[in-house]
Amino acid sequence: MAYAEAVLEPAVGGLRYPRFPVAAVDPRDILELVESTPVADLAGPDLIAVIAAWDQVQAIGAARQAEAAREIAARGGLAASYADDEIASALACTRQAAQAMVLRAEALGREPALNDGLLNGMLDVRKVDAILAEVATLADGPARDAVVRDAAERGGSLTAPQLKRHVRQAVVLADPETAAKREVAAHEERRVEVQWMPDSMVWVSAYLAAADGITVKTVLDALADSRVPGETRTADQLRADALVDLFGDVLDRGELPSGRPLPQRKGRRTSVEVTVGAGTLMGLDENPGYLAGYGPIPAPVARKLAQDATWSRLLHDAVTGAILERSPVRYRPGVDLTGLVTSRDRTCRFPGCRRPAMRCELDHRVPFDPSRPAEEQTTASNLDCLCKHHHQAKTDGAWTPRRDPVSGVMTWTSALGITYSRAPDSVIVLPSARGHRPPPVPDVPEDIGPPPF
Repeated sequence: MAYAEAVLEPAVGGLRYPRFPVAAVDPRDILELVESTPVADLAGPDLIAVIAAWDQVQAIGAARQAEAAREIAARGGLAASYADDEIASALACTRQAAQAMVLRAEALGREPALNDGLLNGMLDVRKVDAILAEVATLADGPARDAVVRDAAERGGSLTAPQLKRHVRQAVVLADPETAAKREVAAHEERRVEVQWMPDSMVWVSAYLAAADGITVKTVLDALADSRVPGETRTADQLRADALVDLFGDVLDRGELPSGRPLPQRKGRRTSVEVTVGAGTLMGLDENPGYLAGYGPIPAPVARKLAQDATWSRLLHDAVTGAILERSPVRYRPGVDLTGLVTSRDRTCRFPGCRRPAMRCELDHRVPFDPSRPAEEQTTASNLDCLCKHHHQAKTDGAWTPRRDPVSGVMTWTSALGITYSRAPDSVIVLPSARGHRPPPVPDVPEDIGPPPF
């Protein structure tokens, strides 16, 4: 560890550690230094130094991780084409997170100033991503190189938001036309996102042009301002309820405000789907329900959603909870078979993918053979819900899936020969309910009203 000893300045004023980051590009150099004394024995300034040291270790790790990702890309082949899927499966992260890592790795290979900034601890991943996002509209050349070098040098003393503003100004000065380019590029990225939250809640956010965003806000404000006497909801609650009412009306009517019919999905009317046990509907137990596209929801919420719903019967395995049958086969599956497969799979069946099944494609696990009868091949046991990307990955031969007919567990083997598995998403069945006969159906008075009783 002579390298670390040569570059680490001696501590002053009775302190054990220098001010980090230090001139070390091997995390072991830093680890040997900061792990030699328990944190309980350190003075306050040394504790801050240890925190900064670990931050530098993470930055060095990100640079080394990017180096490995670039090596995969350099070797080419299917492994390189689907490196993001392999990394996502290995790290149990989303494909989007893996894609971000791969793209960052490629950019670091082209931007030595940023790569060096990570290695010497002056930059972290957030700052690197901020710089890359801001210079994206600048063409390769001396002007871009100068902006990147300046950002790498200043990054150690600026927060990520401060660095973004600094680089944005530098980009505008380097290319006066860049503001218009950024507006056009940003407008192409408009989207709506749903983020799962605890307690049966979600965040719905929209990335819109400023004028469009103000249009949405103006309408919701107007609806929220139309209070009636005795209204107890806050303005925020009124705006949220107004937003839901607008889209709920579209879903109930089956048509858009323009009068155009709401498009169907896989031959079925677009709808919100909730799975809930019969005993829960009848109030015999409080087992959770399952809201498609979200996950488990409490029994009272499931019963409320089921009050005005159209019901379909599902048969599930009493032990595993996996869905086996949907009440009552061709190459393009019929509505009933489609409903069964999408209800069973819930999401794309690739490890870690959360794309809802209703937005996926139905794939024949054993490829469809036109010379054989369609009804022998287009069956629930040979169909899986796969998003467009992972369907194509399987078609290209980058991944080979298998499904255990008993457990429903799917295993995926990558082009590198590494195997990952994914268990089926099941209906929630409490352990106490498994292996027992259902309770007797109670006598229901005639005037009790419509289900769910």
